[in-house]
Amino acid sequence: MLDEFYIEELARKKFSFKSSSFLNGIGDDSAICRINSDKIVVSCDSQVEDVHFSLKYFTPQEIGFRALSVALSDICAMGAEPKFFLNSLFLPNKTSKKFVDKLFQGFNKASKFYNVELVGGNVCKSKSLIVDITVIGETIKNKYIEREGSDSGDFVYVSGKLGDASLGLSILKKKSIFNYREKLLISKYKSPKAKVSLGKFLGQSSFVTSMIDITDGLTLDLARLLGKNSPNKGACLVWEDIPKSDNVSGTSTMSSFMKSVFSGGDDYELLFTIKRKKAYEFDLLCKKNNFKVFKIGAVDSSGSLTLKKGGKISNLQADGFVHKF
Repeated sequence: MLDEFYIEELARKKFSFKSSSFLNGIGDDSAICRINSDKIVVSCDSQVEDVHFSLKYFTPQEIGFRALSVALSDICAMGAEPKFFLNSLFLPNKTSKKFVDKLFQGFNKASKFYNVELVGGNVCKSKSLIVDITVIGETIKNKYIEREGSDSGDFVYVSGKLGDASLGLSILKKKSIFNYREKLLISKYKSPKAKVSLGKFLGQSSFVTSMIDITDGLTLDLARLLGKNSPNKGACLVWEDIPKSDNVSGTSTMSSFMKSVFSGGDDYELLFTIKRKKAYEFDLLCKKNNFKVFKIGAVDSSGSLTLKKGGKISNLQADGFVHKF
C-alpha cells in the first residue's frame, strides 16, 4: 500500500547523499541550507495533470524531470544559480508505488543533471496528479536581472528556437508514429532544459538590461518583459531573425506555424534585452563562451508590438497561454 511513509523513505533512498550545503538531511521539519550569497532567489511552479501535461503522452519519469526543469527556468531568468528544490506531490487515489518510484527517478535524474539538491517536500491525496516544485537559488556576486529594465533602442535576444514545443504537442495529439524531426520537436515539449549556464552568464553581464523565460508564448512574455509601467515602450521583431524549426507536419498553414512561434509557449528559452551600444561586444563574448544567442528585434517607443516580415511591418498581439478561472 502506498502511503506518506513510503514516499518519505523513497525520497531518503533516492536522495541519500549529504553535502556541506544541506546540513540536516531529508526527514526533518525544515531544511537547513547554507548559501554563499546574501541574496537568495525563490520561485515555485505547479505542473497539473490535463493542464500542463497528459498521462497519455508522459511517463512518470518524464513528468518528474520536466517539473523540475521548468521550475528551475525561473531561477535562470533571474541570472542566478539554482541550488535546492522541494517537491510537494498531490496524488490521486490508488496511485501505485511503481508510479511514484518512477516519478522519483525523474526527479533524481533532473537533480543530477542540474546539480541541485532535494531538501524536502510534502504529499497529499488529490483528485488529479499535481507536482508542485519550489526552487531555491542564490545570486552570484549579489547580482540579478529583473524584467522591465530595457530602454528604447535596446536589442531583443532569445536563447534558442521558438515554437518547437507547441509544434511537438500538436504532433503528439495527431499521430502515434513519428519521424526523426518530429521526435526532436516532441522532445522540446516533453523535456525542456533550463538554461542554467547561460542564465548565470547573462546574470553577470553588465550589458543585459532585462530578462524573462518564455513560458506562455513569445509575444505575451515579451509584453511582460517590457512592462506595464512604461506604456510607451514597445518592440519590433524581425521574422527572418527569429530562430525556429522548419514548418513540418505539426502545422499545415503559415498562419498556424506563426501562431506556434509567437504564442505557442512551453519553450523555456531565455528572452532578454541588451544595450544597443554593447551588442557587438556582447556577441563576441557569447561566441568566446560558446553560447548561441539570437538577436530578433529591438525595443522602441511605439507602445506596441510589431513584426517586420519580408520588409513589411504589421501589428503583433501579445498572445499566449493565460490561466482563466
